[in-house]
Amino acid sequence: MNSIDTGLLVIALTLATAVGARRLSTPLPIVLAIVGIVAGAAWRFVPGLLPVTVPPDRVLFIFLPPLLTTAAYALPLGAFRRNIIPIALLAVGLVLATMATAAVVAHLLIGLPWAAAFVLGAIVAPPDPVAATAVGNKSGLAHRLVIILEGEGMVNDAIAIVAYHLAVIAAVTGHLAWTGAGLAILWAAPAGVAVGLALGYAVAPLRRRLDDVTLEAGISLFLPYVTYEIADRLGASAVLAVVTLGFTLQRLETTASTAAVRLAARTVWASLRFASTALVFLLLGLLIGEAASTRVSSSLVLAGVAVTVAVIALRFIWIFTVSNLRGLVSGARSTAAPSRREAAVLGWAGMRGVVSLALALALPALPSDGDGQTRNAVLVITLIVIVGTLVLQGVTLLPLVTWLGVGDPDREARDERRARARARRAGLAALDRSVRGEPSLAADCRALAERIADGSVGIAAAGNLGGRPHKERPLVTALEAERTAVMHMRDTGQIGESVAERLVTEVDVDTMTVTGTAARLTGSDE
Repeated sequence: MNSIDTGLLVIALTLATAVGARRLSTPLPIVLAIVGIVAGAAWRFVPGLLPVTVPPDRVLFIFLPPLLTTAAYALPLGAFRRNIIPIALLAVGLVLATMATAAVVAHLLIGLPWAAAFVLGAIVAPPDPVAATAVGNKSGLAHRLVIILEGEGMVNDAIAIVAYHLAVIAAVTGHLAWTGAGLAILWAAPAGVAVGLALGYAVAPLRRRLDDVTLEAGISLFLPYVTYEIADRLGASAVLAVVTLGFTLQRLETTASTAAVRLAARTVWASLRFASTALVFLLLGLLIGEAASTRVSSSLVLAGVAVTVAVIALRFIWIFTVSNLRGLVSGARSTAAPSRREAAVLGWAGMRGVVSLALALALPALPSDGDGQTRNAVLVITLIVIVGTLVLQGVTLLPLVTWLGVGDPDREARDERRARARARRAGLAALDRSVRGEPSLAADCRALAERIADGSVGIAAAGNLGGRPHKERPLVTALEAERTAVMHMRDTGQIGESVAERLVTEVDVDTMTVTGTAARLTGSDE
């Protein structure tokens, strides 16, 4: 069996697991990781199978851009701003505190050198939000908690990666130039944001002039990787650059894209998001399982368990004390009273994942580590922390949400009904304004208003248009008003991304039909 056969086998196992996981309540990323761990442990015992290897320095480049872009694009920007203080407390303060705690525990238990101990701390510091947000959306967790988890997951990677690079420099050189480290930190974040903004705004005028759905979809796929690579070469935070790009694309979407492009991009990115998430978590499990099949000392195992307990406990302590529970869960400007049960769920959602594994695999040989034992200790402890948090917390998070009663499984259905009603009212109001501006359109607008009110066009119509109206301008205006109303509800955190995506897809399909775009794309005539 060659490398191509091995790759095809991994992809087949990924798809088979995804199909089988549809009947399970456990989030797909957790199922994929568990299957990967089992398969990885058994992989070496199957004759003819080549070891699964992933270039460590390319793991982040291959998987992070699509995952970060889709996460940033889906995160409500307004709600993110309102919760920036609790997000920063978790993504910056807690990451640095976790780094220090893990370093102290590893140093005291197994005598890991301080520099290597801080490298380990940076590796295990950032939680992976993918599984946690999947549980939150499935269980109907409050929007503000899901937004905090998603925002934390995007920002904490940037902080952890910068801290990791500084710790590696200290471990390799034997000392850390604090002036240079301070300048690197001050440069990385603003430079990353600047790169994301510059590329997002630079591409927007080009997209406005294009009238090619395939080409624009290709640009949207290519841009995150270019942004990541440029920021990385400039010494800026590649993570913050891609996140900023996602926010910028989200803000400019209406003016830079047509309905056809938005619909195509959503389809393409949904497929890429699924493929990236599924493959990366299965590979994560395979690599952990293969590493776990080798013999390790009991002292390393105990150290790994101790670090795992320490990072889990610290997250609870941080949430309940350091961060001020009210400010953490509700945000600085929110008046909603938090509950201790919601905080418990937030504390249990600190699962480690692909970023931690990629950083551990990318760790270079250290000058004082001639036999490789220090690097091996960091890798083993990292694997134990990932398994202990991802599997244990991932499997039990949904039952915990149900047991504590903080989720609302019917919330999404209620949100959708409320959003549909508000969007239809916005469409009718837009028609009314059209009539006041152009009285000659009164008859057409009254007929269109009846169709919007009964749901035969626009929201709740799912694109079910009998034919192209004679007067399309008022209807296009009404459809755009419906879309704006839905996006406003999403941006303010009143509805989730899944509801918003479903509704704006209906509007975009109707807009394509009204303007004749659908007919041009399919080559049919009206």
